[in-house]
Amino acid sequence: MNENELLEIQNELQAQEKRLKYILSSKRRIQNMILSFEGDLAEQLIPVIHHESNDYAGIESSLALSICWKFSKVEFPKTVHWCSELSISNLEIKDEFTAAIKAQAWLGTLGSDELWQTPLFAEITVDPKTNSLKSYHIHFLSKGKIISLRKNSKQSVTVKQMQSM
Repeated sequence: MNENELLEIQNELQAQEKRLKYILSSKRRIQNMILSFEGDLAEQLIPVIHHESNDYAGIESSLALSICWKFSKVEFPKTVHWCSELSISNLEIKDEFTAAIKAQAWLGTLGSDELWQTPLFAEITVDPKTNSLKSYHIHFLSKGKIISLRKNSKQSVTVKQMQSM
């Protein structure tokens, strides 16, 4: 690579960082990103629900991105959590519009390189009229707490201390 190519890459990275800061400065812009990634997730999930595909890679990446942006919105203005990646261990089709997912997620906190693996349980319903997500309930069992992210319910996030058994 020559000096001009390195300068071009540096300028592109600075532009991306500026755009990210712009998006993260507004709940409305964050919500638009959430809707975008939820649309991608629905697009990946529909063929699996209809037994036309068994490729989970797109679902895993779209779900991880949706989770990251959902954390950005519910923890606005200072995002604390993020989802590095997830790996689906089981995907069960509940009906023609709903899937239940069990996965392992790697969560982290901003400003730290520490990641921890945690179980994830999700139930996701696709809206057949719009091919978007109608609702979801995503639950993490993390560090003695249950973190729940929801769409189309009264509370979009809850954190509960786990009760000892």
